[in-house]
Amino acid sequence: MPTVAEQLRTTREARKLTVQQVADATKIRTDHIRALEEGNFNVFSAPIYIRGSVKNYATMLKMDVPKITAALVAELNAT
Repeated sequence: MPTVAEQLRTTREARKLTVQQVADATKIRTDHIRALEEGNFNVFSAPIYIRGSVKNYATMLKMDVPKITAALVAELNAT
């Protein structure tokens, strides 16, 4: 199964959206969007910010938010 980062990136690319367009729509900084798409959660100061950003990003992309959130929690617990 693809990681949350891979799912976010591939969904954004499938919708032909740029990182800047996502940033404008979600108010998430572009460097944080790139970090989410790379699975680099170390740039966030706390897990709550990771979860909130992923939720907002997935909602904007019209993804299955509960599924993405559950996958994210599993990934974070594994680290």
